[in-house]
Amino acid sequence: MGIRRAVARLSKGERTRQRIVERAAAAFNTRGFAGTSMADISEATGLEKGGVYNHFDSKDALALEAFDYAFGLIRARLDAAVAAEPDPLGRLRAMLEVYREVARKPLVPGGCPILNTATEADDTHPALRDRARRAMDHWRGLACAAAQEAENAGRLEPGAAAALGTFFTAALEGGVLLSRLYRDPGHMLAVCDQLSTHLALLERRAAGRT
Repeated sequence: MGIRRAVARLSKGERTRQRIVERAAAAFNTRGFAGTSMADISEATGLEKGGVYNHFDSKDALALEAFDYAFGLIRARLDAAVAAEPDPLGRLRAMLEVYREVARKPLVPGGCPILNTATEADDTHPALRDRARRAMDHWRGLACAAAQEAENAGRLEPGAAAALGTFFTAALEGGVLLSRLYRDPGHMLAVCDQLSTHLALLERRAAGRT
């Protein structure tokens, strides 16, 4: 069940809390943690500050849950794409399709919450930085696992998997950054096209060794 679909089964208080989290996720991901005040959250949710504090005792607590929500949307899309594809290189290509889709229609305003949070919170908010790192561990882990399985099956050259997982993840996050900076999803689409071509070249190179 998707995150948004599950909201329909929540109680009134739970729905209010979920609305706060959703609106806060958009605010934090667009303006950053430091640039978003509780007054901004109050305005975005239509609640008095006291109403927000009834559900969250601090801005920090809300920011952590908002990040989990934002990344959860992306994680669910990636996990579903990977689970539906039995072929390891197909799983990497499925991830590219997710990023193409998200570039055209972002799941959360402001772009990738991992990139945004890691950049801002690196030295200023250790708890958020750790959240971003764990999220990246999961996302990079999907790419590395698929690449390693492909290598084990002889679909990639020996020793190629680890570097490919890092390159794959870094290239996509770079595409996120450029697309947001220039307000142009074409940068992400170009990165996805190049990565798709790169995967095909690696697979042909491995095939040529057999």
